[in-house]
Amino acid sequence: MTKRPASSLETGESLGGAEAPSKRKCSTESAGWESATPAGEVSTALDRAASGLALPSLVAVTPWISSEISSDLPPLPKILDPELEEVAFTHPGLGLVQNYERLEWLGDAYLELIASSLIYQTFGRTPSGRCSQLRELLIRNTTLAQYFRQYDMHLRAKLPSDLVKSGELGRGRSSDKDQLKTQGDMFEAYVAAVIVSDPQNGLANVVCWLKTLWGHTIRHKIVENEKLLSGLPPSNVKAAYLAPGARDLNAKDRLRAIVGAKGVSIRYEDIPGNSKHKDFGMPLFTVGVYLDGWGEKNKLLGTGTAMQKKEAGHKAATMALENKKLMKLYGAKKEAFQEALQEAARTAESVDEQGPAS
Repeated sequence: MTKRPASSLETGESLGGAEAPSKRKCSTESAGWESATPAGEVSTALDRAASGLALPSLVAVTPWISSEISSDLPPLPKILDPELEEVAFTHPGLGLVQNYERLEWLGDAYLELIASSLIYQTFGRTPSGRCSQLRELLIRNTTLAQYFRQYDMHLRAKLPSDLVKSGELGRGRSSDKDQLKTQGDMFEAYVAAVIVSDPQNGLANVVCWLKTLWGHTIRHKIVENEKLLSGLPPSNVKAAYLAPGARDLNAKDRLRAIVGAKGVSIRYEDIPGNSKHKDFGMPLFTVGVYLDGWGEKNKLLGTGTAMQKKEAGHKAATMALENKKLMKLYGAKKEAFQEALQEAARTAESVDEQGPAS
């Protein structure tokens, strides 16, 4: 599956929902497109699909909301052209004129565009590099092949004998990679066939379907993102221990607002490890948050693991905040300390007003 930047689309509404600046009509003849079947050749499903093919009307893509993601596998959208459906499941290794390659090429572009728009809409504070990692998780062959098998598409695939004989996946054979590639490609071809066979509603149906399907895969990421965007402290931390405006702070700042004070140190330090992300295979960083103060020395409050140290630090702070007992203890000590300072200040002020003793 080769990833390429998608070309700009000039008709309909954008995937973000805004109208395009113009709806300029373009002629396929002036662009050099051939729509007629050459003389002497039999019209095929792909020929008919490409004859006068119009770009589907683009649809608005709305952000993921975790509470709206159904726990059930979403129904598979239908390909309205039976011959085109057969082509989507035909492997090029069979040597037939029609196979899934052209549909796979088109479906690949649609999948990348739809995934990019969903991620852009949902993960508003996520850096572009991390967004690319999320997109790769959604459109990689391993993920698409899994969907392919969940919908029993493998029972409809027309494959060369060598792939048929290789059997099931998961036994560590060298042919597993070829099977995953084939299944991922056929899934992409199916996506394109749904869109091409129904110019009016095909794209909208695919977007709705993939939004739910992908939502299952990264639901935990969507939930984490919603917590980040909410800007609220964990429900088990008393508001009494938060300074005014602390609800708008990130995890590190909220922890400092509850525990921090003059002479109290909150440190974030790396914890050695060799773990890797289960999806991306990239190294993970683990960070611990430590407290020096309130009668503690080098007290570990929480740990966090992520692909970036900054994110790991925020996770460590979040873990500390979720420790209700500790937050109550240190919050009360800070409150008592501040009251003692205020009392000392009032005493000093009273002594100044009375003047020196005679």
